[in-house]
Amino acid sequence: MRALQVTRHGSPDQVLKVLDVAVPEPGPRQVRIRVAAGTLNHNDIDRCRGRLVSVPTPPPFTLGMEVCGIVEAAGAGGEGWLGRRVVAITQMALGGLAELAIAPIDSVFDAPPQLDDALAAAFTLAFHTTHLALFRRGGLREGETLLVHSGASGLGTAAIQLGRAAGARVIATAGGPEKTKLCEALGAELAIDHQQQDFATAVLDHTQDVGAHVVCDLAGGSFVAGSWRCIAREGRYLAVGFADDPENGMAGRALRPACAGNFSIVGVMLAWVGAVPSALRRAGFQPFGRDVAEAVHTDLLRWLERGRIRPVVGRRVPLEAAGAALVDHEARRTTGRTVVLVTT
Repeated sequence: MRALQVTRHGSPDQVLKVLDVAVPEPGPRQVRIRVAAGTLNHNDIDRCRGRLVSVPTPPPFTLGMEVCGIVEAAGAGGEGWLGRRVVAITQMALGGLAELAIAPIDSVFDAPPQLDDALAAAFTLAFHTTHLALFRRGGLREGETLLVHSGASGLGTAAIQLGRAAGARVIATAGGPEKTKLCEALGAELAIDHQQQDFATAVLDHTQDVGAHVVCDLAGGSFVAGSWRCIAREGRYLAVGFADDPENGMAGRALRPACAGNFSIVGVMLAWVGAVPSALRRAGFQPFGRDVAEAVHTDLLRWLERGRIRPVVGRRVPLEAAGAALVDHEARRTTGRTVVLVTT
């Protein structure tokens, strides 16, 4: 089968190749999906370049964290998914950008029927992650102010829509006028071009010095200090992503500003895992299980049916163009999600 493989570490356009690889076989509580579409993520850039990621994997390996397609084979315990059109997060968040991919059944969901394959592929990670962040971890409430960094990104566009759907006031940051206009079109009452002005000052001016009750930080790095300066008292700073952090969130950071500001620092990681092996638990890995996943997916489908949310897809590309698309992603030349069309 054809698969998009990282052949060595380096720039995505140089190390990614479409190759023929062996067909994977599903194990217990796994399914094999004939992939129609998958997505590109910032994590894929880190994997190509050999940076620190949650699941380090030496080349060669196949990229692809999430997919939409039809389940064509199943291991023990996954038979109920056979023949169904699904969206899924792939096994170890790898292997999705191929004609066939393996996913654990804890991370498999019925595809939203009103979305085509590309939109459905773009739906899962972006909306599951931001829903978990804003509501389960961040406790966002109606009438509160939400600040979303990287507002024109795949997750950022999802977070803006979810915040508005929940009745929050949404402020977003993005780089450049095209991206700030997209944030406003999605419902942000203020979109700040962080390349042109200090976002913390703009947030404090807009909120009469109250600040943002919840900060959804998808960037990290230089965005952290400003976020802590403009967060409301008893606000919740959500560490969700590290797109602006070359050390991928592993740099040390002084905690005294959190004491001075009386706010909470809340970690967020999306992984739906039914049973965590002891070694991973002792390494600090504590994902949520299928019960939370079902509640999140059901809530998102309700909002999708009501027209309150919709994935934003900026590009649809073939497998062969994924490397160049990731270079554009790394250079911040993309908006929304980039979807890779695998099979038709």
